[in-house]
Amino acid sequence: MIETLSIRNIALIDELELELASGLNIFTGETGAGKSVILKSIGLVLGERASADIVREGADFAKVEASVAPDDTHPMWHTDFGFSDVLDASDMVILSRQISANGRSRCHINGRLVNLKQLQALGTLLVDIHGQHEHQSLFRTETHLKLLDDFGGSSEARQQVGKVYTQLRALQQEAASLADTLAASEREKDLLEFEIKELTAANLEEGEDEKLADEARVLKNAEKLSQSANYICDQLDGSNRSGGFDGGAMGTDLSTLDRLKDAANALTDLLDLDGSLSELQNRLESSLYELEDIALQIRQYADTVEFNQRRLDEIADRLALIAKLKRRYGNTISEILAYHAEAEQKLETLQLGSEKQESLQTEIQKTIQEAQHLSTALSAKRLHVAKHLSERIEKELRTLGMDKAEFQASVQHIPDERGPFQVNGKRYAFRSDGMDAVEFLIAPNVGSEARPIARIASGGEISRIMLALKTVLVQVDEIPTLLFDEIDSGIGGKVADVVGKKLKELSAFSQVICITHLPQIARFADKHFRVEKKVVDERTLITAKPLTVEEQVNEISRMHGGEETEIGLAHARELLSDKKPENDSP
Repeated sequence: MIETLSIRNIALIDELELELASGLNIFTGETGAGKSVILKSIGLVLGERASADIVREGADFAKVEASVAPDDTHPMWHTDFGFSDVLDASDMVILSRQISANGRSRCHINGRLVNLKQLQALGTLLVDIHGQHEHQSLFRTETHLKLLDDFGGSSEARQQVGKVYTQLRALQQEAASLADTLAASEREKDLLEFEIKELTAANLEEGEDEKLADEARVLKNAEKLSQSANYICDQLDGSNRSGGFDGGAMGTDLSTLDRLKDAANALTDLLDLDGSLSELQNRLESSLYELEDIALQIRQYADTVEFNQRRLDEIADRLALIAKLKRRYGNTISEILAYHAEAEQKLETLQLGSEKQESLQTEIQKTIQEAQHLSTALSAKRLHVAKHLSERIEKELRTLGMDKAEFQASVQHIPDERGPFQVNGKRYAFRSDGMDAVEFLIAPNVGSEARPIARIASGGEISRIMLALKTVLVQVDEIPTLLFDEIDSGIGGKVADVVGKKLKELSAFSQVICITHLPQIARFADKHFRVEKKVVDERTLITAKPLTVEEQVNEISRMHGGEETEIGLAHARELLSDKKPENDSP
């Protein structure tokens, strides 16, 4: 509720401080006294549009400040609606707006600078204005669905739909992200498959390039190696493999092994003369055996070494392939093999992504089926509740002098060609609150077309329609302060008395602020303010003051008859003494 309202330099208001009651606050005064300026000031601090001409002549700026006590029945409201960064749950909410003479506006919440949208967002949670005002919540169709569900006890069902909606959105976002990844990776997948195929066909082995290089070097030098090996054999065993000696020469020259054999035999003969030579004799025999083995292996090597052009070409081709792969995949075979393993892992991941995509689509379809089942059930309940609500509202409108008015809570599926739901061949949207759009429509007169409430021309009609709605929805509408403007336009007598009683009934649930010209309404005030214009120092100023009991009697008398006569005062006292509303709950 609004506890205090401070207005400075707005139109003809110089400085005005008001303390409001928690129940029914009534503002009265002569026509043109400035009641609408006070109402306009409240609208400004709630974020309504402003222009520079609202600033009092001669002032640099205008300022409105309202201190609002939030509803303590919902301690986490500030977090739920995204204001935890500027408010604490226990805070008194201070809304402030300053408008400079050049039209620029500065908004504050609890002293913190905010933008106009933030001020508007918070204002709509705290105060609801009814009349010719852009601020009122029931002009906004997004509130109609929630009010209908709350009235029909469908909040839990709507929350279940919201949970499934959140699940579906998460799945769809994951699927979209995965689809983008897979689409972007399609060329990469093709490249990976090509590379893996190429590397698999190459079948490289660690150190293969070095082994092939060694083998190629041997093949290229096969003739030289063969000749050298045979020459060594000639020197060791005199086998004349190199063809460098004729038979006669070999008959006279001894080979190295022959000479060692002769030396070993001679040393053996000396052992009979000196046994200390046995160690040398053993060493010489060992050397002889070693040389014989070397000679054998060199002979075998010489027999295997031969030039093979075909094999040399094969090695050259293989080394060329390895060189090409090194240019593409790594400087060494080790790096190429590592790249091969990594490519296979990447391809496996992409293939798993395709499988995941199929799994997600299955899960999405399953979730859509669940969502449609819940949304269809909720929609059916809304249609039933809408009929009941419409009947209740029309009953209230008749008591408020709108006998011929027809009210309709319209519930329609939201068409969407790309929507997930299909009913009777048509597709519909799915939102966090289901598949429906709800809008309150009114036909004020017989034969007139039902139209949105916001398009009703008369401010008085709007206020009475809103009063009817608020009366029926009072226990589910969470906005703590209601403001009614022009609610008495076009009514009087018994209807005016009914309006006053209903405002009084509403004030038991919410703070109510009302501007009226009718004593039948004003008499129900918990706090009654009189607004008037006064000339002070040759300046016309708008003032407002709370009335004492006797002052209220005088004001009611004035409103009723225009003059403070004894009869008028007596009638005013009678009205004030009989101001208890009927016991019927709204």
